Amino acid sequence: METNKTNKYFKYAIGEIILVVIGILIALQINNWNEQRKTIAEMYGIYQSIVDELETDIQTLDKILPDFAWKNNTIKRIINSNPSQDKWILNDSLFYSFVSTYDFEIGLNRFQQLKSKLGYNNETKELTNTIIDFYNKQQIDLNVKLEEHTISFNRNVSYWEENTEWFGDAYSNGDLTKLSAYVQDNPIFRNKIIWYGIVLRRLESALENTRRRPRL
Repeated sequence: METNKTNKYFKYAIGEIILVVIGILIALQINNWNEQRKTIAEMYGIYQSIVDELETDIQTLDKILPDFAWKNNTIKRIINSNPSQDKWILNDSLFYSFVSTYDFEIGLNRFQQLKSKLGYNNETKELTNTIIDFYNKQQIDLNVKLEEHTISFNRNVSYWEENTEWFGDAYSNGDLTKLSAYVQDNPIFRNKIIWYGIVLRRLESALENTRRRPRL
């Protein structure tokens, strides 16, 4: 091949290589944009799902918090006014205030999914960190209070089930006669109810905080 033609072919080959490289770079950039769009859509989908879970938690708390308020007020009456035997027999709410309970857990399914994702920009990284911080703090506080309540509740029920005659009658068929006599000036019962009331108020406060705070 003549020298001048070789130079032309060489320049042509270089130009072709440059065009291929540019094409590859453009394709990679388009792919990156597409992947980013998918990531953005996925992140916002998770954010919306977290909002939905929080709304579900709030609806559940709206149902059970009035019962916690009732239980706490009733237990205060038991401690402060020492109801008579007739009142215990005629008002079964006194009995059910300390032998009924509710289970509650923060919805964590979508939060667990969020923790495995990385934000695609500073805004989503900041929002993700805020959500994770909220859940970690809220979950620790609530779990402590739930554990306290579960231990106190189960301990009381186990004690009464094993050591008293009234528990079976009251729990199985609603006969509160023996219970009404047992609670009169009974220091063991009073101490157990006082401590349970303290634990119950702490749990109610934690649930109320959970109800107020999910406004991210």
